Amino acid sequence: MRILYVTANVLGDSGANAAELFPRYSMLDPTVKKVIVADYAKNRSFIQKRQFAEFLRLRNQGSRFMNLLRAGVRIARKAKAEQIDVIHVFYRLENVPLVILMRLALIMLWAPARIIVDHRSVDLSRGAKSFRKKLGNFFMQVACHALAGNPWAVETNHWWVFRKKHIIDLGYDTLPPNIGKSKINPAERSIWFIGSMKPKNRKSEFLLAVFTEIRKRLGPVTDVRIRVAGPTNSAQYKELRNNPLVTYYGMLPRPKLYELLNEHPGVGVAFMNQEFHFYAPSLKFCEYAIMQYKIVASDTLGLRTQAKRMNMDRIIFSKEDVGEWAEKLIAAAREMNSLEPRWSDAPLWSYTNIYTRQVRLLHQEYSSPR
Repeated sequence: MRILYVTANVLGDSGANAAELFPRYSMLDPTVKKVIVADYAKNRSFIQKRQFAEFLRLRNQGSRFMNLLRAGVRIARKAKAEQIDVIHVFYRLENVPLVILMRLALIMLWAPARIIVDHRSVDLSRGAKSFRKKLGNFFMQVACHALAGNPWAVETNHWWVFRKKHIIDLGYDTLPPNIGKSKINPAERSIWFIGSMKPKNRKSEFLLAVFTEIRKRLGPVTDVRIRVAGPTNSAQYKELRNNPLVTYYGMLPRPKLYELLNEHPGVGVAFMNQEFHFYAPSLKFCEYAIMQYKIVASDTLGLRTQAKRMNMDRIIFSKEDVGEWAEKLIAAAREMNSLEPRWSDAPLWSYTNIYTRQVRLLHQEYSSPR
């Protein structure tokens, strides 16, 4: 197989682990003869030194349309010259016209490469912007041979998918060290929230209200500790620091975060609000489960779908009510005297495994003789 990845507008964004990892795994795959990654110049070093792949430079100067047109033609010409089988495009709204122009260029050059779009984003916008997104995604489907992506991303809140869809699930990139070696401290019950509170569509004011409600119910002196790791704005920072039950760590490097999670095991908060994230999965779901944390999660379609698909049967779901969340978090923390049973399906959901049993099979299907 010969694979060309298009990571323009995606590589380097938070939550884009698949775009960082799949090209690297392809380089290690004995069934793959060639790996090229097309992106802007800012990511040249990462692609060459971390992914070890051949770099195809795309221009990002001048008008947006001309950039996309040049990129589509450049990718198509490279695909023909290198006899590429599959062009794997990581989705972002900015790449919709690129996919369409790329498809037209491939047709004009008589290049047989097939396009698949790795679509893992739910639509969080509203009103006219949401309509434009759905319309763009609809027309993009005409230009690609296959639509890959998470079931909750593609099936739930986008218009009809009339291209064959394969599932490429979310996963975790690395296992934390010392899994299962932690012990619950009876004198200190930890409730953890990991993630950024800054985006407005996260509705983090709800979480802050839950933390305040826990303080009201338990008082300032209690065995329960709320631990928060991730970026905040100044108002959120002030509110967290004013809550005597909260220990706020800020943004942490992953090794330090894993170290603290091991030192203070407990309950993980997987919060997704009903208004914007009803269809969205949670990347933290996997990490909490791997750490053998008890998990309290939002009762949303995205999280219920994810829990069912990943065979997580011990999740405590909560409606979007401050009192119910506070009650369930307190009860979960107080009742947790040892680590949760190991997530039996954990090995299936590493990105290494997801590449082998989902991505590779997808590439093989679309690179077969035709």
